Amino acid sequence: MKRLLTIVLLFLFLLAAAGSDAYAFAGNPLLPYADIIIDVGHGGVDSGARYGKYQEKDMNLAISKKTYKLLQKKGYRVIINRTDDYALSQDNKWSFGGRHRKDLAQRSGIANTIKPKMMLSMHINWSGKPDRRGPLVFHQNRSESILFANLLQNSLNRVYGSKELPILGKKYYVLRNTKYPAVIVEFGFISNKSDRKLLSSSHHQAKLSDAVARAVDEYFGMVNNSTISR
Repeated sequence: MKRLLTIVLLFLFLLAAAGSDAYAFAGNPLLPYADIIIDVGHGGVDSGARYGKYQEKDMNLAISKKTYKLLQKKGYRVIINRTDDYALSQDNKWSFGGRHRKDLAQRSGIANTIKPKMMLSMHINWSGKPDRRGPLVFHQNRSESILFANLLQNSLNRVYGSKELPILGKKYYVLRNTKYPAVIVEFGFISNKSDRKLLSSSHHQAKLSDAVARAVDEYFGMVNNSTISR
């Protein structure tokens, strides 16, 4: 099975040299630069939310790969932390805890080492109420994250015809422990029949990727267009 991208392998090589200090190489000139890290939720033994044959990890990966290619085409420097059905916890040799905590710590650790301008964590939602549907964006309590969350939520609302507002994600490990701007996006509910059909459609996945890219353009245009690496 294919492993992670070269960047993740490079990260692990540097991490091994640093011992247990996950952030020892932050700022190292050998590390790549990124406007955006795409954090692909779940993977491998961790399916995430599921409904019958549908698994969140697969939907996350399909949307993330489309988004990665689109943002690269637009000229952004983008890193994606998994390109296959793979659990990031397998690469975490530096933190304590169970598999789930190691997975989350690995995601934050990569971001804190590379120092992106934004990390976008891609997910699919689930609810015990089957009529619950549509996108939701969660943000940190920092201005960059709040701004991007609002732009992204508005862009996705236009796809779904919804009127949701972004939410402060106090309980989410990745948002609490990533030192750089980050958001979590839930693209819809796998538990909802209509959303499930859309989320498994390549055409709809492409529409979601385009909505993300539009929000990214708006964000960097508003923050400081001159700092974008093009």
